[in-house]
Amino acid sequence: MIITSAPGKIILFGEHAVVYDKLGIACSIDKRCFVKISPTNKNIVFIKAEDLGLRKSFRKKELSDFFEAINTLKEKGELDEIKEIYRKDRLSPCFFVIASIFRRYDFKGLKIEIESEIPKNLGSSSAVFSALALAISKFLGKKLSKKEISDFAFEGDIIAHGGTPSGIDNNVVTYGGYIQYKKSEGVRLLNINFKLPLVIVDSGEPAKTSKTVSFIRKLKEEKPKFVNPVLEKLEEISYLGIKALKSKNLKKFGSLMIKYYHELKKLKISTKKLDRIIFLALKNKALGAKPTGGWGGGSCLVLAKNQKGIVNLIKIFQNNGFKAFQSKIGVEGVKLSR
Repeated sequence: MIITSAPGKIILFGEHAVVYDKLGIACSIDKRCFVKISPTNKNIVFIKAEDLGLRKSFRKKELSDFFEAINTLKEKGELDEIKEIYRKDRLSPCFFVIASIFRRYDFKGLKIEIESEIPKNLGSSSAVFSALALAISKFLGKKLSKKEISDFAFEGDIIAHGGTPSGIDNNVVTYGGYIQYKKSEGVRLLNINFKLPLVIVDSGEPAKTSKTVSFIRKLKEEKPKFVNPVLEKLEEISYLGIKALKSKNLKKFGSLMIKYYHELKKLKISTKKLDRIIFLALKNKALGAKPTGGWGGGSCLVLAKNQKGIVNLIKIFQNNGFKAFQSKIGVEGVKLSR
């Protein structure tokens, strides 16, 4: 049996802007997804995702046909069709990652079990794809680079994100730590050696990443003079965020989080619950706060002054009906556990 794992992630700055070749900053968190692979005598690939209550199998020919169908949709830019496939089958991105790997190497029958402790909307999908890519490559006796693993994970994100992932999620869960990412420049690891006092607050609403990405894309096409300056401002904030992070300037980092929130909010992808979390954070002396990930729901990051502030803020959010927790950040990326 082979066991691999990959971490969840949070985006510090760059949501949505990274889709348009703007800078993004992200880091891994110590909630992980685990993938177990064992051989089977049958000529099938079987997946069981206990957390989702899902299980499905593909025979070799079915998997090959599935790969060809998805690839054709990708080439034609049929994004709505890709979204529909994911809506009907939540395991379809996993099978596309598997099919992509078998396309390069050989098919082998195997049984896959997936378990995850990563909260939804915090890189849970990308972590599965990255851990899958490492596990299957090891199962086939192949040694993939981090870049190759990340590239395979990106194939899963194409389906899970509605055809247009930015590339930041698959990179941060694969490499781990802190990264800066830009489509035209690729991933760059950041050497950050201090602990950000962050609280992660779940709004209770699933992030609608594919919908918000599509919404902004359409808005950009219809109103470029409105959207483009917003994207430029978001990138400016991201660059300042790196400087604040490297200089350990928490006050500046927090103020930039608030600026990013207000700027991206102009594109109408926030929600009442996300706004409520930001309001509660700032009302209770947090240094900064912003949604993270796809928006339209999902989670927020809240920057406290210190550990005492973290404890106080978690209590306040819980008293207001929100799930809130502290997580170790900048942890190791995808890895072999056994």
